[in-house]
Amino acid sequence: MPELMTAGLDQFWPLVRGATALNPDAFRTIEDHGGGTLLAITVMLLAGFSQSLGQGIVLFLNQVKPIRFVLSLGIAAILFVVSAAFWVLSVWAVSRLLYGADVSFLKVLRVLGLAYAPLLWSFLVAIPYLGVPIQVVLSIWSLLAFVQGFNVVTELDRWQVLGSAVLGWVVFQILQRTIGRPAIALGQRLSNTVAGATLVTNLRQLEQTVQSGFTKPAEEETR
Repeated sequence: MPELMTAGLDQFWPLVRGATALNPDAFRTIEDHGGGTLLAITVMLLAGFSQSLGQGIVLFLNQVKPIRFVLSLGIAAILFVVSAAFWVLSVWAVSRLLYGADVSFLKVLRVLGLAYAPLLWSFLVAIPYLGVPIQVVLSIWSLLAFVQGFNVVTELDRWQVLGSAVLGWVVFQILQRTIGRPAIALGQRLSNTVAGATLVTNLRQLEQTVQSGFTKPAEEETR
């Protein structure tokens, strides 16, 4: 097991660079890699951490204490992985039902987890005025990596891959707004507990917080 993890770590950055460059060989490598699942989850976890770091202004404006700030970033990264895994599950189910893709869920998870590689740069969304354009570029970049990777693992054509992605996203959104509501509420409560306060994420409310001179959040720190 230790040897497997070492071999996986040795290939981590080459695979990330390959996925970022949209190189199909990177997806072929991770598809049957012994530690591919761990590598894919690591990519998603780091992408989630990078994204939460880029959006750390929300924690700052909520006056979250330093240690809770770091813990909140970690929780956000974990919740990101959970959400990504369910999206992958939706895409896998759609591809099997509509296009008859004969591939295991773990293979799809490995390949699509690696497709999150461009989002490792998500911390750059914190750059003033350029945050939104950077986020759009990274999202499109990750989608292109997804198309490349899913095409490799399923051998579907590009339109079928895009159809699986779009319909999988629709299914995922529907599930989030129906049976997934309790899970989302639980995630929000967990985030608030770790942060020590009810986090304000509404842009208008955050603007009011800045204008009021960073007054104490509405709910006192959870003890």
